[in-house]
Amino acid sequence: MRVVIIGGGFCGALVAKKLEKNDFIDVVLIDKKSYFEYQPSLHKVISDPSHIHKLKIDYKNSLRNATIIISEVKEVKSDYVEIKEGIIDFDILIVSTGADYPIYLENKENVHVLKNGQEALEISNKIVNANDILIVGAGLIGSEIAGEILTKMPEKNLIIVHPYDKILKRIPDDASDYTLKFFEKNGAKLILGEKVVKHIDDIFVTNKNRNIKADLCIWCTGIKCKPDFMIDFPDNCFSEKKALNVNQFLQLEGYDNIFVGGDISSIIEEKTARKAENHAKIIAKNINKILENKQLKSYKLGTSPMVIGLGDWTGIIFFKYVFPGLFVPGILKWFIEWWFLHILK
Repeated sequence: MRVVIIGGGFCGALVAKKLEKNDFIDVVLIDKKSYFEYQPSLHKVISDPSHIHKLKIDYKNSLRNATIIISEVKEVKSDYVEIKEGIIDFDILIVSTGADYPIYLENKENVHVLKNGQEALEISNKIVNANDILIVGAGLIGSEIAGEILTKMPEKNLIIVHPYDKILKRIPDDASDYTLKFFEKNGAKLILGEKVVKHIDDIFVTNKNRNIKADLCIWCTGIKCKPDFMIDFPDNCFSEKKALNVNQFLQLEGYDNIFVGGDISSIIEEKTARKAENHAKIIAKNINKILENKQLKSYKLGTSPMVIGLGDWTGIIFFKYVFPGLFVPGILKWFIEWWFLHILK
């Protein structure tokens, strides 16, 4: 059986690692880059560029029995994938390409998103000479970036613009309040309930006509799914936001030979590395069950612990309850990073 995986992020890389152990499965991983990158710690690269080397694992050093193809996917059909170099047939396909990080401004000069290591290094290079730094969006990513800057670069003037009255809007109020007080205590200027809609030279304008001067802007307003390579699939495969609809087994709606995992899935849950890892485990189990002609396992929604880092040592852990404080969140963030990179080696 040939299993083709598009996208080598958390879900794709872990599925490949699990399936390559099965002698009856020919695993093919297609990705635009030659390495896995641990995205949840990219904010650390902003203050310490050398940290990028700790976050990468070459696929060739991790996947010893899989075929790795470095290419961009042009189109997906029900039984093959087309890349620049030709056609790759599959028995089973896994789509785990992640999502885009769109910037909703015409002028994108000095505006960056923290989507990969290259962008992290560029932000790190520019932030050295930047006095006024603007973060647009105080969700999970924006808050961790803010924590990194406030604790490692206290001399910088940090402004945070967030469209809602509550930062970290989808998490418990206690965690949100703790983070807000942390920002205020460490000198960040917060502008809540406004959106940045225009950028002229070094001035960013909000929807309430507020002018904000900034030398560098880090854009953290969320993700957008863009599965353009599946344009010929029927409409019922896509959600209103263009994510891929799946059944309870994480199969693409209407296709029992195509699985979907990670951020591109339409499952309504926090788009975190932990969730992508859970998708990978279910997908790998179900592909093995297909080989064994056994009943597939359903993916069950549920809560899992989440850790938000605010610098190296301060942060929040929450599951059913919120645990803010020193040391433990930082140690747990470090351990999660080490553990996931370890299992891929």
